[in-house]
Amino acid sequence: MAKSRHGKRWAFVLALFCWAAGVHTEAGEWLDAWRTTNRVWRGVHLMVNNDEAVTALEDQLPKLAAVGVNTLILEVNYNFDFESLPELNAPGGVTAAHAGKLTAAARTLGIRLIPQFNCLGHQSWSKTTSPLLTKHPEFDETPGQFPGNTNIYCRSWCPQHPDINLVVFALIDELAEAFEADAFHVGLDEVFLIASDHCPRCKGGDPAKLFAKAVNDLHRHIVERRKLEMLMWGDRLLDAKAMKGGEWEYAKNGTAGAVNLIPKDIVICDWHYEKQTNYPSVPFLLAKGFRVWPSSWQPLAGAKAFSAFSRDQMNSRLVGFLCTTWGKVSIDAVAEWPPVVEVLADWK
Repeated sequence: MAKSRHGKRWAFVLALFCWAAGVHTEAGEWLDAWRTTNRVWRGVHLMVNNDEAVTALEDQLPKLAAVGVNTLILEVNYNFDFESLPELNAPGGVTAAHAGKLTAAARTLGIRLIPQFNCLGHQSWSKTTSPLLTKHPEFDETPGQFPGNTNIYCRSWCPQHPDINLVVFALIDELAEAFEADAFHVGLDEVFLIASDHCPRCKGGDPAKLFAKAVNDLHRHIVERRKLEMLMWGDRLLDAKAMKGGEWEYAKNGTAGAVNLIPKDIVICDWHYEKQTNYPSVPFLLAKGFRVWPSSWQPLAGAKAFSAFSRDQMNSRLVGFLCTTWGKVSIDAVAEWPPVVEVLADWK
């Protein structure tokens, strides 16, 4: 058993080396062709937790392509059969074989797949803590606090722990390799626990600088080292007071200053859900030099309003429109979901 696992790990390391060295030229050629024919990104964000979900999505790819979808963000997180760090696997997760099969099927239909692993925040949900902080409680931004995750939204990892990136980068690399990715989404939304008084490293720190450190560490690995595009949610870069918004879509905990401390080649997925007449974050992020991917959910009226406002910006760095689903529609029905059908049609 030990010998078999050792062999698997060496095989995985070799595969990563080949991928990082650019051996997968066929995928690069496909991306060049995709970019030539897809000036606008018409995307859908989905959460896939197991091979059954991957198979269901593969069956739906022709329908998604037919309604104009050309990009899928697949949020996998820990729901993957990691060989590099198997102790962090969620039971029954997506396998590399199914990930590769899905990528191949998507490419035949002109659909680009971008895997997502939620970084920094969202390390728990309700009473359940993610495998990372369960197996490595020393990475927790609030170690030993909030038993049962009471009185908090989601846990965060400490961006200054000296070993956190060694673990996170291994997970990102394995997901990117399995999906033959040319881009990677790192999440980073709704980070409320940062610069905590409970963290021996971050106590008293500047939340904006600490958030920027996490972003810049990820950028160095994903963009500079792996040569992939990097995407992230934009809410922690937006000042709630200046934009007169709530603490979910905008930051009230001091992270907004990070917008001036991170690279401008990151694609910012700027999400808003409710119907408004003005979405100031779009022109703000464009003016800062970022590419922006406006992202909606529900209600349908809100998605339509955000889409119309975004199209009026007339900026080459506004890449398209993204419809998120957040479990409100099953994979076998997503191609008929009104936000996908009615809103993305405006971006053809």
